[in-house]
Amino acid sequence: MRSQTKAVTEPDRLGYAAGTSGRGRFLLWATPLTVAGAIAATGHLFAQTPSANTAIRFDIPSQSLSAALSRYGDLTGREALYDTSLAAGRASGEVLGVLTPNEALQRLLAGTNLSARFLSENAFVLMPTAPSARQATTQEPSAAHRRYYGLIQETVLDALCQSAVTRPGQYRIVVALWIGSTGRIEKSQRVGSAGSGTIDRQIDVTLASVRLREPPPADFAQPVLIVLVPQAPGVTPGCVSADTAARPGGETR
Repeated sequence: MRSQTKAVTEPDRLGYAAGTSGRGRFLLWATPLTVAGAIAATGHLFAQTPSANTAIRFDIPSQSLSAALSRYGDLTGREALYDTSLAAGRASGEVLGVLTPNEALQRLLAGTNLSARFLSENAFVLMPTAPSARQATTQEPSAAHRRYYGLIQETVLDALCQSAVTRPGQYRIVVALWIGSTGRIEKSQRVGSAGSGTIDRQIDVTLASVRLREPPPADFAQPVLIVLVPQAPGVTPGCVSADTAARPGGETR
Protein backbone atom coordinates (compact mmCIF):
# COMPACT_ATOMS: atom_id res chain seq x y z
CA MET A 1 0.00 0.00 0.00
CA ARG A 2 1.31 3.45 -0.85
CA SER A 3 2.33 5.44 2.17
CA GLN A 4 1.67 9.01 3.12
CA THR A 5 2.37 11.29 6.06
CA LYS A 6 -0.26 12.63 8.42
CA ALA A 7 0.13 15.99 10.12
CA VAL A 8 -0.13 15.72 13.88
CA THR A 9 -2.60 18.17 15.37
CA GLU A 10 -0.91 18.99 18.66
CA PRO A 11 0.01 22.33 20.26
CA ASP A 12 3.76 21.91 19.80
CA ARG A 13 3.69 21.32 16.06
CA LEU A 14 5.43 23.69 13.70
CA GLY A 15 3.35 26.04 11.62
CA TYR A 16 2.64 24.21 8.38
CA ALA A 17 0.83 24.29 5.10
CA ALA A 18 -0.29 21.01 3.60
CA GLY A 19 -2.41 20.10 0.65
CA THR A 20 -3.61 17.29 -1.58
CA SER A 21 -6.22 18.89 -3.79
CA GLY A 22 -5.07 18.75 -7.39
CA ARG A 23 -1.38 18.52 -6.56
CA GLY A 24 -0.80 15.30 -4.65
CA ARG A 25 0.71 14.99 -1.19
CA PHE A 26 3.05 17.89 -0.52
CA LEU A 27 3.69 19.33 2.93
CA LEU A 28 5.67 22.41 3.97
CA TRP A 29 6.85 23.62 7.33
CA ALA A 30 8.74 26.79 8.26
CA THR A 31 11.21 26.51 11.12
CA PRO A 32 12.53 29.68 12.75
CA LEU A 33 15.92 28.08 13.40
CA THR A 34 18.88 29.84 11.86
CA VAL A 35 20.57 26.78 10.45
CA ALA A 36 24.26 27.49 10.11
CA GLY A 37 25.46 23.95 9.56
CA ALA A 38 24.18 20.71 8.15
CA ILE A 39 20.79 19.26 8.99
CA ALA A 40 21.12 15.74 10.36
CA ALA A 41 18.60 12.93 10.19
CA THR A 42 18.47 9.73 12.19
CA GLY A 43 17.64 7.57 9.19
CA HIS A 44 14.13 6.19 9.76
CA LEU A 45 12.02 8.61 7.76
CA PHE A 46 8.37 7.50 7.50
CA ALA A 47 9.13 4.01 8.77
CA GLN A 48 6.48 1.97 10.57
CA THR A 49 6.47 3.26 14.15
CA PRO A 50 4.99 2.11 17.45
CA SER A 51 1.96 4.10 18.54
CA ALA A 52 2.76 7.11 20.73
CA ASN A 53 0.79 5.32 23.48
CA THR A 54 2.49 1.92 23.09
CA ALA A 55 5.12 1.27 25.76
CA ILE A 56 8.35 -0.44 24.66
CA ARG A 57 11.61 -1.20 26.45
CA PHE A 58 14.38 1.40 26.22
CA ASP A 59 18.01 1.04 27.24
CA ILE A 60 19.72 4.27 26.20
CA PRO A 61 22.47 5.40 28.59
CA SER A 62 23.49 9.05 28.76
CA GLN A 63 25.78 9.71 25.78
CA SER A 64 26.29 12.20 22.98
CA LEU A 65 22.93 13.56 21.88
CA SER A 66 23.40 12.57 18.25
CA ALA A 67 24.20 8.96 19.22
CA ALA A 68 21.24 8.81 21.60
CA LEU A 69 18.87 10.14 18.93
CA SER A 70 20.13 7.51 16.51
CA ARG A 71 19.44 4.76 19.06
CA TYR A 72 16.02 6.25 19.80
CA GLY A 73 15.27 6.14 16.09
CA ASP A 74 16.32 2.48 15.92
CA LEU A 75 13.82 1.62 18.65
CA THR A 76 10.88 3.78 17.61
CA GLY A 77 11.26 4.35 13.86
CA ARG A 78 10.90 8.08 14.47
CA GLU A 79 12.92 10.57 12.47
CA ALA A 80 14.79 13.43 14.16
CA LEU A 81 15.71 16.42 12.01
CA TYR A 82 18.12 18.87 13.56
CA ASP A 83 20.89 21.33 12.92
CA THR A 84 24.11 19.49 13.80
CA SER A 85 25.36 22.53 15.70
CA LEU A 86 22.46 22.10 18.15
CA ALA A 87 23.61 18.59 19.08
CA ALA A 88 27.32 19.41 19.33
CA GLY A 89 28.58 19.19 22.91
CA ARG A 90 25.22 18.09 24.31
CA ALA A 91 24.65 14.86 26.21
CA SER A 92 21.35 13.02 26.36
CA GLY A 93 19.45 12.09 29.44
CA GLU A 94 19.35 8.43 30.46
CA VAL A 95 16.37 6.48 29.11
CA LEU A 96 15.79 3.17 30.85
CA GLY A 97 12.71 1.03 31.30
CA VAL A 98 9.37 0.40 29.61
CA LEU A 99 8.10 3.73 28.31
CA THR A 100 6.00 5.21 25.54
CA PRO A 101 8.00 6.85 22.71
CA ASN A 102 6.90 10.29 23.94
CA GLU A 103 7.95 9.61 27.53
CA ALA A 104 11.30 8.29 26.33
CA LEU A 105 11.90 11.35 24.16
CA GLN A 106 11.19 13.66 27.09
CA ARG A 107 13.77 11.85 29.21
CA LEU A 108 16.29 11.76 26.38
CA LEU A 109 16.07 15.53 25.90
CA ALA A 110 16.08 16.34 29.63
CA GLY A 111 18.73 18.93 30.41
CA THR A 112 19.56 19.67 26.76
CA ASN A 113 17.49 22.87 26.52
CA LEU A 114 16.01 21.40 23.34
CA SER A 115 12.49 20.22 22.62
CA ALA A 116 10.77 18.32 19.84
CA ARG A 117 8.33 19.94 17.41
CA PHE A 118 6.47 17.24 15.50
CA LEU A 119 6.13 17.40 11.73
CA SER A 120 4.15 14.18 11.57
CA GLU A 121 3.44 11.22 13.81
CA ASN A 122 6.93 9.87 13.23
CA ALA A 123 9.11 12.88 12.40
CA PHE A 124 10.16 15.84 14.50
CA VAL A 125 12.52 18.81 14.49
CA LEU A 126 14.71 19.66 17.49
CA MET A 127 14.43 23.28 18.56
CA PRO A 128 15.76 25.45 21.40
CA THR A 129 13.37 25.76 24.33
CA ALA A 130 14.01 29.48 24.90
CA PRO A 131 10.70 31.37 25.37
CA SER A 132 11.21 33.37 22.17
CA ALA A 133 11.77 30.21 20.15
CA ARG A 134 8.75 28.49 21.70
CA GLN A 135 6.51 31.44 20.87
CA ALA A 136 7.72 31.48 17.25
CA THR A 137 7.10 27.76 16.75
CA THR A 138 3.56 27.70 18.14
CA GLN A 139 2.17 30.67 16.24
CA GLU A 140 -0.21 29.90 13.42
CA PRO A 141 1.08 31.14 10.04
CA SER A 142 -0.41 34.44 8.90
CA ALA A 143 -2.51 34.69 5.75
CA ALA A 144 0.47 36.18 3.90
CA HIS A 145 2.67 33.30 4.97
CA ARG A 146 0.10 30.71 3.97
CA ARG A 147 -0.17 32.33 0.57
CA TYR A 148 3.61 32.18 0.22
CA TYR A 149 3.64 28.52 1.23
CA GLY A 150 1.18 27.96 -1.61
CA LEU A 151 3.49 29.76 -4.02
CA ILE A 152 6.41 27.58 -2.88
CA GLN A 153 4.29 24.46 -3.40
CA GLU A 154 3.20 25.50 -6.87
CA THR A 155 6.66 26.60 -8.03
CA VAL A 156 8.62 23.67 -6.64
CA LEU A 157 6.14 21.08 -7.91
CA ASP A 158 6.08 22.60 -11.39
CA ALA A 159 9.88 22.51 -11.50
CA LEU A 160 10.08 18.89 -10.34
CA CYS A 161 7.37 17.86 -12.81
CA GLN A 162 9.44 18.95 -15.80
CA SER A 163 11.64 15.84 -15.65
CA ALA A 164 10.62 12.19 -15.63
CA VAL A 165 13.43 11.60 -13.13
CA THR A 166 12.17 14.07 -10.51
CA ARG A 167 8.40 13.80 -11.02
CA PRO A 168 6.80 13.45 -7.57
CA GLY A 169 4.50 10.58 -6.71
CA GLN A 170 6.78 7.58 -6.32
CA TYR A 171 9.35 8.75 -3.78
CA ARG A 172 9.51 10.38 -0.37
CA ILE A 173 11.97 13.07 0.57
CA VAL A 174 12.48 15.98 2.97
CA VAL A 175 14.34 19.08 1.79
CA ALA A 176 15.24 22.30 3.63
CA LEU A 177 15.07 25.41 1.44
CA TRP A 178 16.53 28.87 1.93
CA ILE A 179 14.86 31.50 -0.29
CA GLY A 180 16.71 34.74 -1.01
CA SER A 181 15.46 38.30 -1.31
CA THR A 182 15.03 37.86 -5.08
CA GLY A 183 12.83 34.78 -4.70
CA ARG A 184 15.60 32.44 -5.85
CA ILE A 185 16.28 29.26 -3.88
CA GLU A 186 19.78 30.09 -2.70
CA LYS A 187 20.38 26.83 -0.87
CA SER A 188 18.71 23.46 -0.53
CA GLN A 189 19.62 20.51 1.61
CA ARG A 190 18.10 17.07 1.37
CA VAL A 191 17.48 15.02 4.50
CA GLY A 192 17.98 11.43 3.42
CA SER A 193 17.52 10.10 -0.09
CA ALA A 194 14.73 9.70 -2.61
CA GLY A 195 16.04 6.17 -3.13
CA SER A 196 18.45 6.74 -5.99
CA GLY A 197 21.61 8.76 -6.40
CA THR A 198 20.44 9.80 -9.86
CA ILE A 199 17.13 11.15 -8.51
CA ASP A 200 18.89 12.88 -5.61
CA ARG A 201 21.34 14.68 -7.89
CA GLN A 202 18.63 15.76 -10.31
CA ILE A 203 16.45 17.07 -7.47
CA ASP A 204 19.43 19.12 -6.24
CA VAL A 205 20.06 20.55 -9.72
CA THR A 206 16.37 21.31 -10.25
CA LEU A 207 15.92 23.11 -6.94
CA ALA A 208 19.05 25.19 -7.57
CA SER A 209 17.36 26.57 -10.71
CA VAL A 210 14.06 27.53 -9.03
CA ARG A 211 13.11 31.18 -8.65
CA LEU A 212 9.77 32.18 -7.17
CA ARG A 213 7.96 35.06 -8.81
CA GLU A 214 8.18 37.15 -5.64
CA PRO A 215 10.46 37.33 -2.58
CA PRO A 216 9.43 35.94 0.81
CA PRO A 217 7.65 38.23 3.29
CA ALA A 218 10.02 40.20 5.50
CA ASP A 219 9.22 38.14 8.61
CA PHE A 220 9.07 34.76 6.86
CA ALA A 221 10.78 32.06 8.98
CA GLN A 222 13.43 30.01 7.20
CA PRO A 223 14.52 27.45 6.28
CA VAL A 224 11.34 25.97 4.87
CA LEU A 225 11.04 22.20 5.13
CA ILE A 226 9.23 20.50 2.29
CA VAL A 227 8.07 16.91 2.49
CA LEU A 228 7.12 14.99 -0.63
CA VAL A 229 5.54 11.58 -0.12
CA PRO A 230 4.24 8.83 -2.44
CA GLN A 231 0.87 9.32 -4.07
CA ALA A 232 -2.13 8.44 -1.90
CA PRO A 233 -5.00 6.44 -3.44
CA GLY A 234 -7.69 8.68 -4.92
CA VAL A 235 -5.50 11.79 -4.98
CA THR A 236 -4.99 13.60 -8.27
CA PRO A 237 -1.35 13.20 -9.37
CA GLY A 238 0.77 16.21 -8.44
CA CYS A 239 1.95 16.90 -11.99
CA VAL A 240 -1.48 17.16 -13.61
CA SER A 241 -1.50 20.97 -13.53
CA ALA A 242 2.01 21.24 -14.96
CA ASP A 243 1.26 18.68 -17.69
CA THR A 244 -1.95 20.48 -18.67
CA ALA A 245 -0.20 23.82 -18.88
CA ALA A 246 2.56 22.34 -21.04
CA ARG A 247 0.19 20.94 -23.71
CA PRO A 248 -1.01 23.14 -26.58
CA GLY A 249 -4.20 24.89 -25.55
CA GLY A 250 -3.97 23.31 -22.12
CA GLU A 251 -6.26 20.43 -23.17
CA THR A 252 -6.39 17.37 -20.96
CA ARG A 253 -5.82 13.87 -22.15
